Amino acid sequence: MFSIKGDDTMRQAAKSMKDRAQSLHEQSLVIDGMGGYGFPFEDILAGDIHATHVTLAMYPSDGWDYVLNQIKRYYGLMEIYPDRLVLIEEAKDILKAKKEGKLGIIFGFQNASPIGEDVTLLPIFYKLGLRIIQLTYNEANAFGCGCMEKTDTGLTSLGVQFVQAMNRLGILIDLSHVGYRTSREAIEASADPVSFTHGNPSALKDIPRNRPDELIRMVAQKGGVIGLTPYAAFCKSKPNRRPTLEDFLDQIDYVVRLVGVDHVGIGTDKFEGKTKEEFILEVQARYPKLIKTPFEHRHVEGFSHISQFPRMTEGLLTRGYPDDDCRKILGGNFYSLFQRVWKRPKF
Repeated sequence: MFSIKGDDTMRQAAKSMKDRAQSLHEQSLVIDGMGGYGFPFEDILAGDIHATHVTLAMYPSDGWDYVLNQIKRYYGLMEIYPDRLVLIEEAKDILKAKKEGKLGIIFGFQNASPIGEDVTLLPIFYKLGLRIIQLTYNEANAFGCGCMEKTDTGLTSLGVQFVQAMNRLGILIDLSHVGYRTSREAIEASADPVSFTHGNPSALKDIPRNRPDELIRMVAQKGGVIGLTPYAAFCKSKPNRRPTLEDFLDQIDYVVRLVGVDHVGIGTDKFEGKTKEEFILEVQARYPKLIKTPFEHRHVEGFSHISQFPRMTEGLLTRGYPDDDCRKILGGNFYSLFQRVWKRPKF
């Protein structure tokens, strides 16, 4: 049994680690590779996050009109709160957001469905601020197959054109929900690095939504970033037990060992602000075999609210990650990726 003096020493050590983590977190550039939508931005700012990737479209029914309404909403918020929010169009905008104490908004699609089959629409979306597109969302579309399809026929000829158009404009290709063959062919077809903005290794949780080691290596070899997610349904855990923050950190350890720290980031998939009814009707009803976690436990224990993001920094430090490696994982790697991929087209 510990003595009172021993207990005091442990408490002091824990406080010292927490203070060190908070200081490092505040100094770091923090980027959420997938924040989702449902946008309580003050809560996100409370997590000392400087930029978050928001979802403008996700399901096949999310068409042109839906996207424009989403953009209108975010533009409206930025107009109302210019001192709190800013649209991210270039990587350097994230540095400015941090300096000014604002939250940077990165527009993304989790499904290329709003494009339909007309790749020439892409420059219009780019001009409106779109910087990340996931080719498919679980199911197939005109460009390729999602991870939930029984048969993945790969990247279509239109998908190849789409990849080339994204490279030309400077839009990051996201393969988080994309099928295995389609992902592999998209990586090979892309001239630029690509990303899993939010996904975990299937070696630790074997479900279609997670990513096999081969694809993780291919993304890293291309110069891309794998954003590990604390979303409980995709996280390593023991049977009949909610995964913990430690389980999430195990996934970071695994991918760091697999491909190196320069290719690891965090994508919370938090969708902070989503109601229980929305979660059940929009997510669990669509994918009952995949999403079995209750609403209250949809993220790992220890990360129930986006403001708890600094706990990840503390966890990384506790596991012995050097400060520089922590900075890379918290956002530095995503920032470097954006610098490489996002470019200003000449039009």
